[in-house]
Formats: sequence, structure tokens, C-alpha cells
Amino acid sequence: MRETSQPMHPILARDARNILVILPSWVGDACMATPVLRHLAQHRSNARIVAFGRANLRPLMNGLPWINSFHAGAMRGVNAIGEVRHIRAERFDAVLLLPNSFRSAAFARLTGIAHRAGTDRDGRGWLLTQRFAQEKSLQSAATAYASLASWWTGVPLVDQHIELRVTEQDRLAAQNLLVEMPADAIGATSPTRNLILLNPGANREDKRWPADQFVHAARALSLARPAGDPPRQIAVNGGPSEAALCAEIAEKSGGIDLCARGVMLGSLKAILQRTSLLITNDTGPRHIAAALQTPTISLFGPTDCRWTPTDYPHERRLISEPFLTEDRVADDHSSLCAIDRISVGDVLHAAHTLDQSFATPERSRISI
Repeated sequence: MRETSQPMHPILARDARNILVILPSWVGDACMATPVLRHLAQHRSNARIVAFGRANLRPLMNGLPWINSFHAGAMRGVNAIGEVRHIRAERFDAVLLLPNSFRSAAFARLTGIAHRAGTDRDGRGWLLTQRFAQEKSLQSAATAYASLASWWTGVPLVDQHIELRVTEQDRLAAQNLLVEMPADAIGATSPTRNLILLNPGANREDKRWPADQFVHAARALSLARPAGDPPRQIAVNGGPSEAALCAEIAEKSGGIDLCARGVMLGSLKAILQRTSLLITNDTGPRHIAAALQTPTISLFGPTDCRWTPTDYPHERRLISEPFLTEDRVADDHSSLCAIDRISVGDVLHAAHTLDQSFATPERSRISI
């Protein structure tokens, strides 16, 4: 990493009192941005901090004590004109851009905010007044955000753990989705041992573990329980574009189709807080689970797990090609790193390492 030769304006970093933080668009990246919000609140305690992001991120950010408000808006299309006017009226002293896109820098420039800090890359440096030069390398978004925040505030951001909060509204919404489960299970202070959550979707088909393998793993884990305990409940999470996939897996596994019931990020937070095990592809709910201390099995195919480490002790990352040499990136080897190479037996074993109550059947008995 190399620092820009341009000074960082320490007077601004110390004295800014009205700060806008532009969040990344993806759910997982927005979760990895929460350490920056916490860092700003701790080291700029007299400042008003407003987070700006896509509307779907609002329930994710609700309850965070480090921001004064969340402003939902778009940085593209006709709606962006109204957002620019609204932000201009707020008279922010400074804006910190976490996304690396040219669009976010152009949007920040249009708002008229005098001090615009962000990473200098992809030809957008002329749109910023405070430019952080960062070498492109294989590092996580969380580390990149931490480096930017450390440079801008002049105080090292050391604690990169993701943190979210569950509101009472989130809990009530979750209770309405999981009507089969007792209300006290959703509001309990410790995870119920009766819910396994499957997250089979992803923004790319090649990041999705096969549906039939989700089904077989769910069936086996539902029955893997201490003697005398009832079978664990299965639930399937997904967005509207994943409705057919969730319906198929829910039907075949005997689970609750949360997608069909209208699960949102707020209710998902509350569900994950009380889930005994999440099985997920490399996608946003994995990061929500890390923030809420949910035991998680994360499945990686042709996306390198080094891009998005959570440093979370209750996560087991299963990699389709664990012997890929360190100098190679999984994203560049899609055939070698096909996600269907991860077996159901591997998932069951990982579940057992997370919780001894998940018995590990002999692999020869697993039908796939």
C-alpha cells in the first residue's frame, strides 16, 4: 500500500462536524463497512454522521448507534437529481466514499460537498479533494475500508469485526414469518437449537451449491439430534429472484419457505440471531450471520474466500479446491473451483465441528 503525495487535510479530519458516508451497494460489503461507522463514531464523537445507501440497506442499518440517520437514495437515473438537491440542503462538511466506483465519486462531486475523501483509482481522482492511493491487491473489502478510514481520521482502525443490531420490529417480523415456532424461541437470549437456515441463492449461478445437495444436507442435519429431541426445523431464505429455487428446496426438505413469506433484511437479522446453523453460499447473509454470532458453513466455488474473510470463529469455510496454490485466485479457475465439488459429507462434518449435537453419519450412507 502506498500513500498519496497529497496531504490529508488533518484540520478537516479533526473538525468535520457533519459527515456523509456513502455505503457500498452489496449487502455483504455494507456489513463489512460497519467497522468504519463505529470507528468514526468513536473518534469523531462530536460529529453528525449520516449513512447514504440503497433503500434495501435501511433495515440492515436500523438500530446501529453510530449513525444519526440513514438516507436511502440512488446515485443513478432521474432520482439521483433529487438526491443531490436533498444532500446539498443538508450542508455536509465532508463525504467519505467507501465504494470505489466512478459513479459514487461523480455523485459526491455533484452534491457540492467541499471535502470529498475516497480511494484514488479508475480515473476518478480528479473528482475527489482527498485522494487515498491504494494498490490493487488481493485484500478484503473490510481491510480496504479500514485502511481508508485510518488514513482519513489519522487513527488506526484495528477492530474490523462486523456488528449489526436487531430491533424489536425485526423480532416481531421474524415471529410472524416463523409461526410454526414458539414466540419465546424468537425472543430468547440464546439460539434455539431447533432451526437450520439454508441460503441457496447467489448473484451468479456458478456460486450456487446444487439444490439437491442443500436438500440432502438439510434432511441429514434435521435428523442428526440428541436422543429424545424433536427433528430440527428447516427454513430456506432468498430474495424475490430466487423464489423458484427456494420453493423447490423448501418442498423437498420439508422446510419453511421464507422467500414466499416475504422475508426482508430486518426479519432475517432476527432469524439469524436465533438460528443454530446457517448453510450459505458466498453471499450477503453470510456477513449478517457473522455480525450476529450465528454458526455458519460458507461454501466457496469460483470466488476466492480471501476477498471476504469475516475473521469469525464460528464459521467453517468449505472451499471447492482447497489445494489451489496461494499465488492463484479461485475467480480465475472456474472449472477447477466448481462449487459442486463440495460434498454433502463435507458439510455434515463441518456442522459437527461447529456443534457436537450434529451427529456425523458415515459418508457411505449419504445418498446424493
